[in-house]
Amino acid sequence: MKKLLLALLTTAIISTSLTSVVSCGIEKHFGGIYLITDSGKVDDKSFNQSTYEAGTEFTNNILGINKKIAYIQPESTAPKTMKRAYKTAKSNNAKTLLLPGFHHSMPGEGEHQGAEVMKNSGSTIILDSYSDAKNEIGVVFRGDVSGFYAGMSSIIYSLKNENYTNNTLSLGAFGGVSNPASVDNFIVGFLASIDVYNELKKQDSFLEEFGIDKELADKVVVTKAQKGWPKSKDDTTWFSNSFLIGQSKLVLDNLKDTTKSIKPNVLMPVAGPQVSDAISYDTSWKVIGVDTNTAESYGKDAENRFITSAEKDLKNAAIVSLAHTPEWMNNNEYPNILKDVAEGYSDKIQLTKEVKDQEGKSEFIDVDIKNEESWTGTDVWVNGTMSYGGYNLLDEELAQHIKKYFSADALTEASKKLFSDYINGKKPSSGTIIAADPISDYAKTVVKNLSQKPETGKE
Repeated sequence: MKKLLLALLTTAIISTSLTSVVSCGIEKHFGGIYLITDSGKVDDKSFNQSTYEAGTEFTNNILGINKKIAYIQPESTAPKTMKRAYKTAKSNNAKTLLLPGFHHSMPGEGEHQGAEVMKNSGSTIILDSYSDAKNEIGVVFRGDVSGFYAGMSSIIYSLKNENYTNNTLSLGAFGGVSNPASVDNFIVGFLASIDVYNELKKQDSFLEEFGIDKELADKVVVTKAQKGWPKSKDDTTWFSNSFLIGQSKLVLDNLKDTTKSIKPNVLMPVAGPQVSDAISYDTSWKVIGVDTNTAESYGKDAENRFITSAEKDLKNAAIVSLAHTPEWMNNNEYPNILKDVAEGYSDKIQLTKEVKDQEGKSEFIDVDIKNEESWTGTDVWVNGTMSYGGYNLLDEELAQHIKKYFSADALTEASKKLFSDYINGKKPSSGTIIAADPISDYAKTVVKNLSQKPETGKE
């Protein structure tokens, strides 16, 4: 009886947006893996959708099961509602829960209850947060690296394509709800790219490297859009304080208010589906997507609007993490999971993990996905990237040139310092790491590590 009630509850939760699950049984879903959304829906063209597609790709390509994974969309992120969703998935025989977004871990919301519910029966993969249990994999994204790549790409693309106004190139960004490790860090990296560019443009070799005219570089001022820094972590010049579509008008108004901002030529909303708000609010600015290759999700509906996206490698991170849960790595029914994932994804993703020596000093070491080891109870760190080609204005040649010049190693050093000194250290008095010191330190660390390179990046 209890299972029947829980099954009915599942139908009630998902039937509003997944009618195919409940109509005539035409399309059945694989219940061994469940996605629980945190805010938004599985077709949000962002975090939830990418994770849903990842789980389905794992099911189709690795397990050989031609079904989509099951999912639940809780009506809110209240603790009781989230716990009910976790328990429903467990009752329906889920082995692994995919939990995209930090709301699954936040106090007063998910509170890491997913791992507790699945204890002794399965595991959870929390994407964009740290592990809090022995049966949970924490996947932490270096969004600052993604933000830096997006920012530098925007600067170089805009200078080469006259995307500036009155000799000023203005880069703006805003977050949904402030979170240092998964929202604010994107903006830190994005804005740090301005400082790095303004330092490197003093070198003729850098301008020649990317074909930027020296006279143009001297004439065009590259700056952040907002005047000053956030006064608090809910400052409406920097945050919409929501991840819901249609809830960003105030922050967008402030970005066009000349007393508060220099109207952006390029805008990066770190606010999930609110990128749609930004696209429709003003047709003149170019947009940067976040988390996923957003331009491809919008296609022709937003043609010539996206320069790039500050991507978290969500899809590949979720797939390789699934292969390193005990339920799938040691599954006799599917004995080749680890081998197949290693062959298909080793060259697609860069992972590190933090280890400590006997003196307690920590360092990051590379993770080899071929190794037969469970990742539950640990955190894996995924490096950032950017989108190019397709409906992105940024082409592959320029993207790869930027990634070669600004190496992953150099940016990882800046990211490690950001996390140790500010995200896990002392935050500015405003409560957000979007501040002068963290951004200046990030930029200086990038430039320092670039200066140690034996060559500039030219062939």
